[in-house]
Amino acid sequence: MEPEVFLEQSDVVPLTKALKQVLMQIDTASARRTLLEIAGIDSAFMGTLRPESEPNLFAPKLVVEFRKYRISTRRLNYHPMVSLLGYLCDFAEDYSLPDQDVALFSRFLEQGQENFKALKVRNAVGRIESPKGTGIGTAVLVGKNLLLTCNHVFSKTQVQQAWVRFGYKTGSYGLEDVFELDLEFVSHHNRPDYALVRIQGEPQQPIIPLSNDLLDAGQEIRLIHHPLGKPVVISGIGQMVQVGEDYIDHNISADEGSSGAPIFNRHWQLVAIHQGHPGIGRSVITGTLGGVPIRIIWNQIIPHLPGTEQGANK
Repeated sequence: MEPEVFLEQSDVVPLTKALKQVLMQIDTASARRTLLEIAGIDSAFMGTLRPESEPNLFAPKLVVEFRKYRISTRRLNYHPMVSLLGYLCDFAEDYSLPDQDVALFSRFLEQGQENFKALKVRNAVGRIESPKGTGIGTAVLVGKNLLLTCNHVFSKTQVQQAWVRFGYKTGSYGLEDVFELDLEFVSHHNRPDYALVRIQGEPQQPIIPLSNDLLDAGQEIRLIHHPLGKPVVISGIGQMVQVGEDYIDHNISADEGSSGAPIFNRHWQLVAIHQGHPGIGRSVITGTLGGVPIRIIWNQIIPHLPGTEQGANK
């Protein structure tokens, strides 16, 4: 999944045609500026436009700028295209929008909301490093300064010092937030394989609530991880293939460096952490990898997360 992409190239022409029909009803630059302002589009974006242009020029320019726009980490729930199309859908009758245009705009809005959710949770996922700059695992922020990951990320190499790097995306290295970790773990165990680790500092990333819902085979999931220590990846949709009392097996591809990564359901709720190869001791379906359900570590983690129990699923 590429959550920065709000408009595919294949959708440029249909969107341009639909917006052109809207703009033909608004024939002055001031009225067009008013439309954009009421729709909640910020002044910086509007500064790139020429609303006095003819509709057959202004509509393509508007769509080009939508394609170029990049979400700010400080405002993960805003995109000008989503704002404008949301407003137009709310007032579809006023603009005499045909049903096919409403359906088109609604599809973009639904995808935009999905992107916002993905961007928020991705922002809370960090790469664990030891030594600094070398990725050895993945973790997610679940408390004000608490990371959840797998215990074996630290134990398998007898790590003595470690860091977490938030926001490591393609082309961004050196611009991220990096914090040292306190390896006097808040809570941890080898079986189930988890570790709750304190960050030395106060990251500004969003805190991701936990879900202890019952899990079922066939349930659709996504994994956000740093395979081989590379920039963060949001997987495509996979499934839980096998579910036990203290484990899940899934069919999403992962690699070294993915251990400890959060596993989300289709509603972007954190339901498990990725462990990797299950090892021996139980029946494993070929091509699957293991994970630790939040439910099995719930009682060990919740006492360290004030307020979480009231806000999370039971």
